[in-house]
Amino acid sequence: MIKKMIIVAVAIAALLCSQSSEALSWGKIDATPDTSISYVERYGLQQIKLSVEYQPYFFGMMPAYVEVSVEGSPSWLTVVASPQTFVLKPGVTKEIFLILKVSQHDVVAGSSGSVDVAVRGRLVTGGLFRTLDETKLSVIVGYNPFTEITVSSIQPIARTAPDRELPFLVDVYNYGNSRVIVDLTAMEEPGDWQYIISPSTVVIEAKQPGDETFPYATVSVTLTSPHGTAISYHNDWQGFAIKAKARAEAPYYEYQGGKWTRRTDELDQITTYESQAYFLAKNKGFYVPGFDALVLIAGLAIAGLLIARKKK
Repeated sequence: MIKKMIIVAVAIAALLCSQSSEALSWGKIDATPDTSISYVERYGLQQIKLSVEYQPYFFGMMPAYVEVSVEGSPSWLTVVASPQTFVLKPGVTKEIFLILKVSQHDVVAGSSGSVDVAVRGRLVTGGLFRTLDETKLSVIVGYNPFTEITVSSIQPIARTAPDRELPFLVDVYNYGNSRVIVDLTAMEEPGDWQYIISPSTVVIEAKQPGDETFPYATVSVTLTSPHGTAISYHNDWQGFAIKAKARAEAPYYEYQGGKWTRRTDELDQITTYESQAYFLAKNKGFYVPGFDALVLIAGLAIAGLLIARKKK
């Protein structure tokens, strides 16, 4: 009797430990993400939580060896599972994380892609009943906007005479990843000088993948030097500054209360960004009221004299 029991036990052990290709499906490794969509920032890490569980179809007391594999992701995103491998007991849920990080910045805000993950397991005992059904899942990941501009002038210092227009050309560059609307205003009134910012609002596209330079728009800032009501001499410097405020057109999403929610308020360097440009102008010279008319009359008189001499 004892010999028969030993023989049966050995036979069962042999079956369990055999490497048959006709293995039975003994259970399943189940994995559930805490969200089906996620958003990543320009800098920093984003995490997606996975709840992993080993569910035997029949009976199970021995644990399973589980492996998490990232099988697909957007080219601009790096995805790593933490941990990638672990041992899991039947009926026990283990929480792991998918860690997301942007690896390429020349991607327009709002771009999205699928992160594909496979979770596989096998019985630590191996054998005939070692096969466990795997789970595959996908999470959509989008790229949140970041906003950054710079304002530069090739020649921010210039000289002029009284009652003259002095133009400055300003380039506004979009270093962010979203199409932006930029409003340009004076930071303060430039004394007795008059000014015109044209255009006062510009729209600048985001840099596209493969572009060698950042998109920009050119704005003209024209100052008109002051003058007196009588004959006067001017020799004054005047500083002038403009503020450029950019607003991203792409929406920004934030994880709140277990779900992703679109933010509608302004967020510095995420949906808005401010930059300044400074100018220095010098007004030097005499101002004579009606001086232009006198010059014109004198010119006409000289021309008349020259014509009269030719006729003689």
